[in-house]
Amino acid sequence: MIETLLRVSTGLGALTFVVATIAIALASYFVTRAIFSLRHDKGDTDLASSIVVRISALHALILALVFAQEIVNVRDISTAASREAVLVGDTFYDLRRYDDEGTRDIRTHMAEYTRAVLYEEWPSLARDKVLSQEAWAAWEAAYGGILSLTPDDERQRVLKNLMVTQIRELSGLRRQRENAELAGVHTLFLLAAIAGIVLTSAAFFTQPPNPQNIFLIASFSAYTGLVIFFIFAFADPYSPPAPVKPIGFERIYAGEIRALAPPPD
Repeated sequence: MIETLLRVSTGLGALTFVVATIAIALASYFVTRAIFSLRHDKGDTDLASSIVVRISALHALILALVFAQEIVNVRDISTAASREAVLVGDTFYDLRRYDDEGTRDIRTHMAEYTRAVLYEEWPSLARDKVLSQEAWAAWEAAYGGILSLTPDDERQRVLKNLMVTQIRELSGLRRQRENAELAGVHTLFLLAAIAGIVLTSAAFFTQPPNPQNIFLIASFSAYTGLVIFFIFAFADPYSPPAPVKPIGFERIYAGEIRALAPPPD
């Protein structure tokens, strides 16, 4: 449900998170005031203030840690995709250095791999959270072709060893991109976030429900809802509202590579 909401509209998704957290916070505040007596002494107010500070600090820490983790996850995907594009380019042009005519078929497979990542794999990861089988097939064909090369001299032997290392690393980077998509946000985080909103808002029950206090509680919960929205947005790195773009592949997919594997109609 959350993923569907995020994909439909960024603004609607953010608004939904904000409104939901405000509703939870105000409901917690008013329910707590209704349960407890409205007559308090100074000791009650001091204790409530102390509890609010401690709960809100833990709540902020949890949000900050999870938010930072999702940012790191997005950065890792971007770094892996950039490294992957570099390896594709290096392997492609090393094949040409090895033997321009004799490696044309392998270079075609590398070009098909690049096209599959751009036009098949990125949408597949966003839609189904799986790697493209077409890209795997192109990688397998290129890998097999490189392994079958028979070097005639030391130069070709060095180039073959480099290409085998490079194309094997591609496989690991692909798995890294897939694992990052499958990680997502743990359900326990959502429970901890909601509990933090409920307990922090409830601890304000000693304060009267005047416009200023209601505004402050609503402001706190609105910002919390916005942060939770950002966390869920970054947790799905291939889909809106904050998708990681394959910029490295887009740049490498040009010239000879594009000519060998034209984009689909």
